[in-house]
Amino acid sequence: MLVKSLLACAVLALGSVFSQTFAGAWAATQEVPTDTCHEIAAADAAVPSDAIQSKAGKFALVIGNAAYSGGIPPLRNPAHDAAAVSDVLRKLNFTIFLALDARGATIRDCVARMQAALLGDDIALIYYSGHGIQIDDRNYLVATDAKAGGGLSDAFVYIDDIIDGVKEKSASTLVFLDACRNNPFAGEGNQGLSVSTGRGLDRGLAKVNPGMSGARKEARGIFVAYSTSPNATATDGEGDLSPFTAAFIKAVKTPGFSVQRALSEVSRSVGEATGWSQTPWIKSSLTAEILLNGVLTLEEAIAVSQNHAAASKRLLAAGNIQGAIIEAFRGLPQRIDETTAIQYPSAYQALTAAARSSSIVLPVPANNIHVVIVNASGSRAVVASVDREYRGTGKGTLEIWDTAAKKVIGALGDLGTAVPSAKFSADGSRVAAYLGEGIIKVSDAITGETAATITLSAKNLGPAYGGLKPPILVFSQDGAVLVGTLHKKGVALVQGWDVASGAKRFEFDLGSRCNGLVKIAGWSLDRGFAVLNADGASLSFVCTNNSPQIGKAIVVGRWSLSQNAMIGSGVLPVADEIYPIGFGFSPDGTRMTVQELDNGGSYQITVLDTQTGQKIGDVTKGLYSSFSPEGDLYSVVHEGGAMIFSAQNGERVSEITDYAYTVPAAFRKFGEKFADYILLDNDMSTLTHDVWWRPPGTLTVADAARSRLTAEQKAEAAAGALAYNEIP
Repeated sequence: MLVKSLLACAVLALGSVFSQTFAGAWAATQEVPTDTCHEIAAADAAVPSDAIQSKAGKFALVIGNAAYSGGIPPLRNPAHDAAAVSDVLRKLNFTIFLALDARGATIRDCVARMQAALLGDDIALIYYSGHGIQIDDRNYLVATDAKAGGGLSDAFVYIDDIIDGVKEKSASTLVFLDACRNNPFAGEGNQGLSVSTGRGLDRGLAKVNPGMSGARKEARGIFVAYSTSPNATATDGEGDLSPFTAAFIKAVKTPGFSVQRALSEVSRSVGEATGWSQTPWIKSSLTAEILLNGVLTLEEAIAVSQNHAAASKRLLAAGNIQGAIIEAFRGLPQRIDETTAIQYPSAYQALTAAARSSSIVLPVPANNIHVVIVNASGSRAVVASVDREYRGTGKGTLEIWDTAAKKVIGALGDLGTAVPSAKFSADGSRVAAYLGEGIIKVSDAITGETAATITLSAKNLGPAYGGLKPPILVFSQDGAVLVGTLHKKGVALVQGWDVASGAKRFEFDLGSRCNGLVKIAGWSLDRGFAVLNADGASLSFVCTNNSPQIGKAIVVGRWSLSQNAMIGSGVLPVADEIYPIGFGFSPDGTRMTVQELDNGGSYQITVLDTQTGQKIGDVTKGLYSSFSPEGDLYSVVHEGGAMIFSAQNGERVSEITDYAYTVPAAFRKFGEKFADYILLDNDMSTLTHDVWWRPPGTLTVADAARSRLTAEQKAEAAAGALAYNEIP
């Protein structure tokens, strides 16, 4: 008796991201020639071999036969089914051997190619969609060169021959047969299914992650799923996919589902979709459950990810960069793409922080107090070392360290001020420092050699806030000019010096200009500073007075050095309960951020147009702020994360939750943190540098992090990757 056999999709899911739509998968298969065996690489084949865990392979034979002739009716959906299943399996890291509208010889060739690829501990999966028959308790795939009315020929492929050929070289064999449509060879009443493949089948209970080589052997056996039950027919479906394949594609995406659990869901879905006229049928000799898409539910994955993120931050805080990277990777899936930062923000931010960390360990004396200023790459540091006996008196040294070689490469000089003022150029190649007593030293940060010594006039230095206030130093964007703002009470003078020679290039009376712009009786600046804009021909400046006895105001403006004239300015009145305490300029000088503190102890960020003094957007609660390197965005860091805004109109662009603003850490050679405070060079705003960190070159964050690990550490990180992947 000729009866159509049901062959479904043999699918095992191991955790990747299914990002293409069915339409995309179908379009891709249109490029596959019919009647050929086409090999499709697993999704993680593009990942460098030393960046992923060595693991047994996963191989699938996928066949979709629809274009029948010779008296056999063609089918509508097998090619669609094969496309959808192939796409899912590829994203689940299967290597696929795909045959569409294949003759018997082509099917056998594809079987032989997959058998040759198996190494003994692999997962082997067989999916067939098309016509199938059962003759004398033997199930056959029907190739497209079969003809109705004739006897058995090479166009009929015995399914047990396929299974026997792969089971000896695989840990588990999974077979899915979606082929129980009306029997084209039989007369009325001769349709149905005989479940004959697999003998003496018992089902196991213990869960097994097939990504673990040793555990796979516990699951050795055969799993066969038919798209309908014995002596029933299966429909080709009205949609793009058969009911069985459509249900399977949905079930296989669910993290934590074993193949057995997935097919249970498939049976329910197919039954409901067909009014219970079709119910899939399963036989299994597996001795354990094989997981399809990881071992965690979404809720469990998020909790595990957050735990690893916290551990990563603790390791980074202790100076263990490699350990922090490995822990962060354990809180992320194997494949990291643009959705990862959204799905697992804590672990992704921990990975970013560790990847760009410039934490340093230096062999410094244990009895000294230290202030460390680090360049943006972390390759150089200026260390202010002050003996504890003279703390607060300014006695000590200012040295340039090579952080990789852990040695001093140059001495800027002895400190004559209690508050060191040092600044790196944007490219980190130069460093300037105020040493006290009117002396500024500019040095080559690569060699440690002195480039220029600048001597300030004594008349421009005096008491401020009850003591000596060092000048605020800022390099121009190209590093060719050093700008210093010199203070004493009510007076501020901005000078620019040529870095190569130390010669003065310009001078701007900031105090007089600001005092003249404010129409408040008795107002004079308490503090102010200026930066040379990216055009090299203009200054942007800010002045404030926080005296409670007179009206408070913030003064901003731009001054043309070439025209010796004001380009624009503005005065922003400040409420009595508000105290401006920190400022930062965009690279082009057109925008600035103001950090303000109110009487209640809350911080807020105001963004101003430097030519008009007008607010850009709304005042935002936050601790710190800085502009992006391009100047088109600015960030506001608060206790729960960081918000990103447009610098043009102040509208919020995005938000980073659970953001840890990690400044570089400095440690003694035995791991004890030694820095009193650490400043990362980033204009006037130092604590939000990580928001704008870009991986070097064309690397991704994950690639940049891996580049800091040894091959063994990469394998360790990959082995512990989060076993949850959501496939849309």
